[in-house]
This record gives sequence, structure tokens and C-alpha cells, in this order.
Amino acid sequence: MAKGAGKVEQNRRARMRTFADASLHIVATEGLAALTMSRLAEELGTVPSAVYRYFPSKGALITAVQCDAIERLTASYELIRNYSEARFAEAGLDSDALCVTRLVMFGRWFCATADTHPEELRLLQMIMSERSQGLDPDGGFEVLPVAMVLLGQAAERLDEAESLGLTTPGESLERVIVWAAALGGVLETDALARFLPELLGDGRLARTTNLDLLRGWGVSDEALAAATAVVDQVASSRPLAPTAERAS
Repeated sequence: MAKGAGKVEQNRRARMRTFADASLHIVATEGLAALTMSRLAEELGTVPSAVYRYFPSKGALITAVQCDAIERLTASYELIRNYSEARFAEAGLDSDALCVTRLVMFGRWFCATADTHPEELRLLQMIMSERSQGLDPDGGFEVLPVAMVLLGQAAERLDEAESLGLTTPGESLERVIVWAAALGGVLETDALARFLPELLGDGRLARTTNLDLLRGWGVSDEALAAATAVVDQVASSRPLAPTAERAS
């Protein structure tokens, strides 16, 4: 009996992931307003009632998509964080250098998501810049804890830097929100790369912005240069925003 129930639950989760994947694609390519139960059903070749069996409203669907996208980004960051920590240990960095390198790595990971997680990044930008009447007004109570798992890790890095005297005093979570919003916004400008190829494309301006933000918060040029060299070495061995396999 339990075995059968487990199979049913696996099928339910797989079906919900299918809905979430298709919804994310619609939102990322057509915008939040384009996502309706009918549009999603059309995308998957089913009927709206099938969608309603899993999501009672468009707001609930958007909330689920937001959580799923942020969880994917978090899993990606945790993969590169774990991998890079081993590389940092091999480099024999002292505490100050290690702290700054971790900060640079977070920003570089964010920039790299434009290549490996473009739809998730696009949705994150929409979350931070757009509100829709179709959203569940209570959805934030579900999305915020999921987002904090990711944002909280970056905030901890900033708190560590401040405690070591490497940055000026400041509210770490506020800075993380500015960090993510600024990098995401600058990454969007890469769409203009064909008009300004000498400046835009391949996340170059976003990587510069990452360093500019850290510099503005007090990190020295010398420390940033050394940290960037270490992160570049990591980037030469694997993608900085790897894709994590999701469990069934």
C-alpha cells in the first residue's frame, strides 16, 4: 500500500514539475501576463481542468514557479560553492583573501546564470521589478523563505567581510538585494550587444559591475584583483553556474 502511494506521489511531483517547467518558459519568453491556465494547457496539449487539479489559481501557479526557479538557482550556487571551496583551500588563501574571493565568486556565479539558467534569471528579475494582479497576495509567504536560503548565504558572506574590516558597515541583506537587482539588470543589457559589441556581450559589463559594487562597499582594488584571478582559475575548470539534477 505504501509502495503504491509512493508511486502516486512521484507521478504527482513529476506532473507538477512539467507544469512548472512549461510555465517558467512561458513567463520568461512572453511575460507574466501571458501565463494563464488556458495558455499553459495549450502549451502542454491538455485541458485547463488538468492544470486546476494541481494549482487552484494563476497566483498559486506563479508562486510554485517562483519557488521552483529559486530552488534551482540555489542548488546551482551550492554546487559551485562546494566545488570552489576545495579550490580555494588548494590555493592556500588567508582569511581576508578567502573572504573577498567568496564575495567575487557569488557575483560571478550570478553573472554565469545568464548562460545556464536564463529562464530562472529572467523570472527572478520579474519578481524583483514587476507585480501583477494575477499573483497570489499570500504567495510571498511561500517565496520569501525559499529566496532567503539563497540570499542569506550571500548576506553571510558580506557579514563576514564586515567583521574582518574588509567592507564598510552596512545592512547585508539590503546590499544583497541591490547586488542581485544590479547584476540582473545589467545582464539584461547584453541583448544590445550587437549594437555595442565593444562593451556588451558575454556578461562582461555585469562582471565589471560586480567588482564595482564590492569596491563601493569598501573592498580594495588589490584584493579584488587577486580574488578575480582565483575565480578565473575556477571558471577555467568548470561552469560557474552548474545545473543541478533534481530528485524525483
